[in-house]
Amino acid sequence: MTDFRICWSIDCESARREIGDLALGRRAIEGFCEILESAGWKGTLFVIPEEVEPLADLLGRAADCGHETALHLHPDESGCESAYLGALSREQQTEAVGLACETFKRALGVLPVSMRPGFGSANDSTFPMLAELGFRQTSASFPGRRMSSLGSNWAGAPLFAHYANPNNRFLEGGLDLVEIPISVDWETMIWGGIHPQDLRVENTDAKNHAYVIRKIINRQLQENLPLKVLVPFTHNIFDYSDPSNFRRQTMEGMIGEIRRCGEELGLLLQSCTVAEAGAAYRQAMPFSIAERNPGCRPE
Repeated sequence: MTDFRICWSIDCESARREIGDLALGRRAIEGFCEILESAGWKGTLFVIPEEVEPLADLLGRAADCGHETALHLHPDESGCESAYLGALSREQQTEAVGLACETFKRALGVLPVSMRPGFGSANDSTFPMLAELGFRQTSASFPGRRMSSLGSNWAGAPLFAHYANPNNRFLEGGLDLVEIPISVDWETMIWGGIHPQDLRVENTDAKNHAYVIRKIINRQLQENLPLKVLVPFTHNIFDYSDPSNFRRQTMEGMIGEIRRCGEELGLLLQSCTVAEAGAAYRQAMPFSIAERNPGCRPE
């Protein structure tokens, strides 16, 4: 059977000023984890530093159940001049991420090793900056996205997991940092043609997500990638603890569709965190080998 990893994630940002509802954020995380655990799966919680301390108890319990707590960052919430990481200089990014890491260490006793910037906002300084600060993997990109107002441009970026490049975020290789893009349909653009259809739970229903799920899985099988992985995601601004909530029902439906697709294609589905996905990529394609043989594929 072919290994195929499922990497669920949730961007935890209910404390942002335009939302300001930590109680909802807590219920959302609890429900999200409950859904995955009921399926025997786990996920990654990308948490803004403003939520780490008030939700430390919940994040600790989630870690005990195998979930990963990773860094999510909306810089203006931490006092930066811009809401978009991609609009900041390398020095400003280093300061903002460094302060966020201090909050994680203080509240949880550990540093995050995975990161996703708010809005997928990044520039060519972002990946080398994160590698320098000790991050091992990111899930930052929306391949195909063209949203300059957010500092979030990913048109032409690699579709699937790869080592990032130290000079250009659109290129592969050269940096010991694994980028695991959010799963997108590379042929379908939404929001007026500036954003790809992705596996964001709240975008549509499970039936429509099923088409994208199968399309993404099949392409990775055809290309025999070193890491075959599906990356669906959502946000903790929906009440996933409520069984009648449409987003919860959609997420449960997506899990069912992924399992049906796996059975039809004879896949060994493995749920994993972003950190585990990064480790699996490194095992399949060690950094030294990848650098000597750019673009190579496993036998």
